[in-house]
Amino acid sequence: LEHLHLKHVVQLVSALESIVLRSFGPEGGQVLFTRDTGQVMLSRSGKRILSALHLEHPLARMVVECVWKHSTITGDGSKTFVLLLASLLRMIHASATKEPHMSQPYNSTETTEAACARHLADRLLDFAVTELDALIALNVLPHGFCVSLEDSTGKTEQSFQTLLLTFFNTRLGNVYCDFFRDLMCELLSHWKIKNDQPSFSIRFLNNNFPALHTQVSGFPVGSSRLIEGQVIHRDFATPCPQVNEQSVKAVVFSGYLQPKLLTAGDVLELGCGNRATEDSSIVHFSSWTGRSLESIIATLQSFGVSVLLCALKQSSAALALATQTGMCLVECVSEEEISLFAQLSGVTPISDCWRICPEDIATLTFCKPILLGAHR
Repeated sequence: LEHLHLKHVVQLVSALESIVLRSFGPEGGQVLFTRDTGQVMLSRSGKRILSALHLEHPLARMVVECVWKHSTITGDGSKTFVLLLASLLRMIHASATKEPHMSQPYNSTETTEAACARHLADRLLDFAVTELDALIALNVLPHGFCVSLEDSTGKTEQSFQTLLLTFFNTRLGNVYCDFFRDLMCELLSHWKIKNDQPSFSIRFLNNNFPALHTQVSGFPVGSSRLIEGQVIHRDFATPCPQVNEQSVKAVVFSGYLQPKLLTAGDVLELGCGNRATEDSSIVHFSSWTGRSLESIIATLQSFGVSVLLCALKQSSAALALATQTGMCLVECVSEEEISLFAQLSGVTPISDCWRICPEDIATLTFCKPILLGAHR
């Protein structure tokens, strides 16, 4: 009781409320943060604002963690969570202060108020468990279920656009809401998957958005647009020849094309024997890796593969041989982009280059460089 009085809890949550309140609702403004490094963040997202705070009080950190979990599950409602929590705590505190149960044998007014507040909080929790869950399930969820699962036609399409408009209003203000609502509807119209419900497309886009989104500096927000195909945020490590075929075959590698003498964490032990024999062994190994690389590239050529997507940086010998055989090689592709490519193409990244089979080869509609801002 002496460490965490209800009054102090109300003050602490009210401080968080005052931070998110200025960006709440369609008329709310942006919140500007300046980090210790000098980096500036401008946002209206309650989750981003609360996550950017440097909080020392353990209760404040616990509240922010609860908000983060709620927002992760529902996708929205971070600011509403804090506002409702602050309002409920003020009401509990006011009721406990105004009408304490003086009939109970407590030693002080503070103890009495704390017991009354605990009683009110228990009643509130009981209401949430016994009545509020059923109220949400019966009167709220069916509307969201209808909006997210029905085809985007007629009234449902209008409801979905209204839902998106409200969502963007709380994050972007009134200037770009209509623009991003239309852009999002256009994106979803392209991602309708045959024989699957629209909710599957929404979940897929949400799970893979970091790999689908490309940030371009130096252009206004209104220049945002959709681009056909998947953008790999790396340039070609080898020249990209003009491909005249209607389709392109590609393979994804999670390891090295050329076997390495040592990998990270390995130790090379040299004995006290004949130095010439040891040098000869290393030379033989290097020669073997060169022949192995040539064999792998020859296998890829026999399958008609012309694009190699690699998670790791490849050796100069691998780049030279890929250039010589006219293969496009992209290295250091991010894990998120490889995961998205695997989901879209249905192939699995290859870890063992000696076990390439036709099932590991993806067929692309096109593969070409693209210039976005200053990045190729």
